[in-house]
Amino acid sequence: MNKDQLAGRAIAVAAALFYGFNTTLSRLAYDTGTTPVSLTVYRFLMTSSALIIIVLLLRRSWKMRVSPLLFVVCVIGLYVTSIGHLGAVNYIPVSLSAIIFYTFPLQVIAWKRFANRQPVSHYELLGFILAFIGLVIALGPEFHQMDIRGLLLALSGSFGATLFILSYERFPKDTDSYVGSMWLNLATLVLCFISLQFGFELVPPKVQDGWLYLVAIMVFSVASFTLSLQAIKKIGGSIFALILNLEPVVILLLAWLVIGETLTVARIVGIAMVVLALVVSHWRNPQLAR
Repeated sequence: MNKDQLAGRAIAVAAALFYGFNTTLSRLAYDTGTTPVSLTVYRFLMTSSALIIIVLLLRRSWKMRVSPLLFVVCVIGLYVTSIGHLGAVNYIPVSLSAIIFYTFPLQVIAWKRFANRQPVSHYELLGFILAFIGLVIALGPEFHQMDIRGLLLALSGSFGATLFILSYERFPKDTDSYVGSMWLNLATLVLCFISLQFGFELVPPKVQDGWLYLVAIMVFSVASFTLSLQAIKKIGGSIFALILNLEPVVILLLAWLVIGETLTVARIVGIAMVVLALVVSHWRNPQLAR
């Protein structure tokens, strides 16, 4: 494994960590009165503004050499991911939503194996399966609370994440992560505003803490999204998707530390299985030691 590959894995771990903080902050923001659609709009509005400032300060070129069709597909994937992942928790438990959503790493590897006919090692496949089983054990879903609307939203979010990763992986290798993040967030923001024309309302937080949560979400969104783009380019979509299984582990730990949820034996076992999955997937794997 060369230094670039090692750096890519470290970046992916950092992205998973920041995504975990973002999800926990989103839950806190909902408690202040805002809604999933509103949070998505505020998130992309604030993140886009921050990225424009960053690109201007760094004096980066705003140009991107990417197929318009590929860009549109990537934006649709990002939009569907955000709406599906955040909207599902309105109808089904967060744990159940997370398990359904985190089928996307298996979707990514399945697409690469059967559609693109890319070889997948036994270690990598075993790692994906172990990670998914670990999440099921750790999150402990309550299937009796299933609501078809939540199921469809979580599944759509999972499909959107798969679409986003597979499409961005085809962007030119020299795509600037800040510029790419800026344009993708701006385009997704347009789709969010279009959504508001179909009966959705923009509901701001009802207390000051809610706005503080939104600012924190913006900071972590900029960090997690730009790091994700860098990681995908360095290590590929399938390995990035596998490492991103650390996000729900971070969410569980933060729920224990910040929100006061109980860290049960089952959750500890599940977390251990996810970590084991990452180790197994990298063990003597020729695909990962490029």
